[in-house]
Amino acid sequence: MSLSYKGQIVVVTGAGGGLGKAYSLLFASRGANVVVNDFNGEAAQKVVDEIKKAGGNAVANTSSVTDGAAVIQSAIDAFGGVTILINNAGILRDKGFKNMSDAEWDSVVAVHLKGAYSCTKAAWPHFRKQKFGRVINTTSAAGLHGNFGQANYSAAKMGLIAFTKSLAREGTKYNISAVAIAPVAASAMTATIMPPEMLATIKPEFVAPFVAAVCHPNGPNPSGRVFEVGAGFVAEIRWERSKGTIWKTDSSFTPSAVKQKWEEVIDFSNPTHPESTTDMENPLEIASTLPPNAQSSSPVRFDGKTVIITGAGAGLGRAYAHMYGRLGANVVVNDVSEKGAAVVCDEIKAAGGKSVSAVCSAEDGEAIVKAAMDAFGSVHILVANAGVLRDRSFTAMSEQEWDVVMAVHLRGTYKCAKAVWPILQKQKYGRIATTCSQVGIYGNFGQTNYSSAKAAIMGFTKTLAFEGKKYNILANVIAPSAGTAMTMTIWPQEMVDAFKPDYIAPVVGYLTSEDNTDTSGRLFEISGGWAAQTRWQRAGGHGFPANKILTPEDVIAKWDVFTNFDDGRATNPATSAEGMEQIMSNSENTASLVDTAVDTIKSAGSALKAKL
Repeated sequence: MSLSYKGQIVVVTGAGGGLGKAYSLLFASRGANVVVNDFNGEAAQKVVDEIKKAGGNAVANTSSVTDGAAVIQSAIDAFGGVTILINNAGILRDKGFKNMSDAEWDSVVAVHLKGAYSCTKAAWPHFRKQKFGRVINTTSAAGLHGNFGQANYSAAKMGLIAFTKSLAREGTKYNISAVAIAPVAASAMTATIMPPEMLATIKPEFVAPFVAAVCHPNGPNPSGRVFEVGAGFVAEIRWERSKGTIWKTDSSFTPSAVKQKWEEVIDFSNPTHPESTTDMENPLEIASTLPPNAQSSSPVRFDGKTVIITGAGAGLGRAYAHMYGRLGANVVVNDVSEKGAAVVCDEIKAAGGKSVSAVCSAEDGEAIVKAAMDAFGSVHILVANAGVLRDRSFTAMSEQEWDVVMAVHLRGTYKCAKAVWPILQKQKYGRIATTCSQVGIYGNFGQTNYSSAKAAIMGFTKTLAFEGKKYNILANVIAPSAGTAMTMTIWPQEMVDAFKPDYIAPVVGYLTSEDNTDTSGRLFEISGGWAAQTRWQRAGGHGFPANKILTPEDVIAKWDVFTNFDDGRATNPATSAEGMEQIMSNSENTASLVDTAVDTIKSAGSALKAKL
């Protein structure tokens, strides 16, 4: 049975060419009304004309995706509603991180991440009212794994994954589904970085049928899940977490104790596959039964090193500052609170340490680094910790609440890393720890802004790891759970009291030390004396013939294959190149000429039936 989209109203952003055009043509060929959005009005109108010439219905829209209200209004004015939103619009501003400008960072984050937020926000009330909606968000291999020269793009694309997962949680009761795809397809963007022979094997027409399948009211409803699609290959990806290890949470819990047991943290011999922030046992119950922690034979110290800690006036930042101060570092305490920063500096000095304050927003990275250089003449470590919460259901969230969380968490991390990067490169040494959250990994109701910003930091950090490798700059991202002023607003008091920030600091200490010589670009969940690594796992997937027309029906027929993680074929790609290898190899998967001809005839017939 062919899938019909008659009566569906589809908004496709960035639809003047490439993937967006393929989506628009496919949905229209099966009866949908389509809004073709693109900043290039001529390109958008050509797609509309092609749809109308084939007997379909479409209108063009040239609004920026950051003006989502205007994009969605086109659907309301032309067709009376909206049922499916495909957030596809994007730009590239690739540049090595040292040379990347603020404008190149801001424009990419705005189009990809803010644009998806803005369009979804405008469509959401209509979805809720009609109790149906489908959202497709477009991530990429660079977002999943990071990629050299794409710090901005990697950040924005990874942010869209957590945005998707949080939307899925909020949309469940209203039959609103959100799915993230990492497509590999020829487009104006990929043409700038891929050779022609490779582009020929990754037609957008191999991605569009998957999107159509998951958007149909009677199709699969994999809300909150992530898929890699391209060149006829489809596979689901999910999070995989090592068992990790637990330390006794007493004074023997130090970076030296972490170093002693580090191999247990990164051991994936008995992994789990969590889906939410609650998929974790309380480690404190086990920690309390353990003997004092063994220490490494050579202690982890920071003598002569200067560390910058943002948001260090309280909570996690304060715990980090005290730890570094005890272990010989020069500590730069950044906070927007002059009083908070001064108190922590005084505490460090009273204990015999060295410290100065830098009172400003984390977005003022240059001023923070200047304070470090003026006081100590160098910087070796950055711990990007500053953050705020503006929790609100997606329906009630204001644009200002979205923007401020993005500014402090994501842009603040970018600005501090940008300011310190030339110094680290020149001295050929540096350690960076950035701060994600379990919410950034798994999504959460009422935290679309926070989860998106935190996940974006993950993609950003993975790219820093690639770019920093040749300069001995290691960058890792942590997802801590601890009782702080932020978590106090959402956790019960007994939990705030039990999960102390001091139980996070030793792991951060080890990761940012000279003793860590090769761990970089990785994600670690840390809580209550427990730490584990979390990485992507990809199902074995399914490769459709690369020389046959792919249909939504074909996708649904193989659903159980490319979502199967238990058939012994699952892998753990850790780079964009590793991720692309299996996808691109499917270009050699071909069907016979007879099968291809029959398939073309069937496809044409199915499209005609769907329209009728």
